[in-house]
Amino acid sequence: MSERRLSFQEFCETAQKDIRSYLPDSFRDAAVATADFRKLNQNYVGLTVRRQDQTVVPNINLNAQYEQYMQNGGDLDAVLKRIAEQVQLQPELQTDWLKDYDQVKDRLFVRVSDAEKNKDYLAQVPHKTVDGLAITYHVAFDGVQGINASTVVTNDSLDRYGISAEQLHKDALANSQEMLPSRYTSMAAMMMGIAEGMGMEPDLMEEAPPGVPTLMVLTNSSGVQGAAALFYQDKLDGISSGFHSDFFILPSSVHEVLILPDDGNTDYKDLEMMVQQINKAEVAPEDRLSDHVYHYDAKEHALEKAETHERRMKLKERMSEKADDHGRGSQDGRKSVLQRLNEKKAQVSAQPKKDVHNRAKGMNLD
Repeated sequence: MSERRLSFQEFCETAQKDIRSYLPDSFRDAAVATADFRKLNQNYVGLTVRRQDQTVVPNINLNAQYEQYMQNGGDLDAVLKRIAEQVQLQPELQTDWLKDYDQVKDRLFVRVSDAEKNKDYLAQVPHKTVDGLAITYHVAFDGVQGINASTVVTNDSLDRYGISAEQLHKDALANSQEMLPSRYTSMAAMMMGIAEGMGMEPDLMEEAPPGVPTLMVLTNSSGVQGAAALFYQDKLDGISSGFHSDFFILPSSVHEVLILPDDGNTDYKDLEMMVQQINKAEVAPEDRLSDHVYHYDAKEHALEKAETHERRMKLKERMSEKADDHGRGSQDGRKSVLQRLNEKKAQVSAQPKKDVHNRAKGMNLD
């Protein structure tokens, strides 16, 4: 009979109680704690192991560790050894510089997420919402290579910096484009690169045949949290200029988005159905960006949901038709007035003239 596996609560309690025995003597007096953590797209129980000389340490995601525990047949010893290795590899973070905005400014970058799914988290941090997508502001500890070791700018942080949310947005977006420039390539080229990197022959990866729109990939130079490149305005304008048209954005994940030119014949609902199916079947919950397809209007420089764009275009068309109808109605009205005046003149001209001379003779003027 197989050994009973621990419940998640039992797993967390055991990890907190036993992890010191898997660590070197320097961790014997470390403070071990578990707490609930809320981040973009995910909530989890985190384990922290802090020695007396450490002020801030990263946390270990116990939800992810528990999944490994369940998948490896309930081998608790192996999981605790892995957690101990991660604890020892964690950098000792120095955080005093985080209080100085002049130092923070050059390490800012932006991330994008689903606003509705993260509304509780977003209530605690400054953010900007663009038709269901939320832009948040983060500080990297080690530049480009350290965006996974980062911290979010909170409402309290913003108050401490003494700047406006608008200034934070401007600075973070500008620095993000410097620190994490966009990377834009075809889907076929990206797949070829992946295949070659794995030592495989990319013989099945071919560019789209003539006449078929090429599916493009937009991300950043690191390939991590690259969907934020959607808000690099110059890049969006450059893409539309290259297509000579508007384009659709398929939110593949928080790490990249797919770009497809709007040829005027594509129904965004079909694209949206495909995105939702892929999200459900292939994208981890913490990596999902949105179930909605987006659209970029090159003329208006507007990034919005495809359904919003369609609704806006229909409203614009109705208003144009109404204006045309009003113009025609005004012309008809002016014509009818002139017509009535002409008819009145005709009526007056048609009346018999009265004998004014005879009427004057019959009048007593004394």
